[in-house]
Amino acid sequence: MKLLKAGLFASLLCVVPFAHANDQQEAAISLMALNAGTESISTLAPKVRNVSNGVITEVELDDYKDTQVVYKFEIIDINGGNKHKLNYAVNDGALLKDKSKNLTTFGFSDLDREDRHAITQVETAQFDIIKTLIELENKYAAKTLEAELETEKGIVFYKIKLVSAQKGIQKLLVNVATGEEIPVMSRHKHK
Repeated sequence: MKLLKAGLFASLLCVVPFAHANDQQEAAISLMALNAGTESISTLAPKVRNVSNGVITEVELDDYKDTQVVYKFEIIDINGGNKHKLNYAVNDGALLKDKSKNLTTFGFSDLDREDRHAITQVETAQFDIIKTLIELENKYAAKTLEAELETEKGIVFYKIKLVSAQKGIQKLLVNVATGEEIPVMSRHKHK
């Protein structure tokens, strides 16, 4: 049994560097797609806000039907009682998907207490993730891969992933209440 566990652990250790390398390669390809496109978070922001002024809970760079790269936005508007999912093409800014869903089913909210708390905290702090992403992109000379609203240990924050040609993938946490920015440290191999 110990030999089997050791073998499984050793095979896992062999795969982990490849997974990390694939993440870096995927990020590099995403950066090439962003650099080839005409749209960015800052140019798409007004289009997103024309659809909804709710809280943006997620931004993600993704493939759309394996034909092009899009920025996906998820917006929850508690006051309006709906959730929007928007996909904008990076190459020309076209709106490829606009899906709206009611936040209640049979009179009950589809949001759990944790999600409702996080969204309320963003609204109370008047935290604007789009503005923050634009500032971070300028500060780090990078582009946004994703941002997601999270709650952990009583803290409401956005988990953000940026990419640049110089530094590769950078991960940051930004506290919604204070605006504090904390980099997520990664282990570096010693040479």
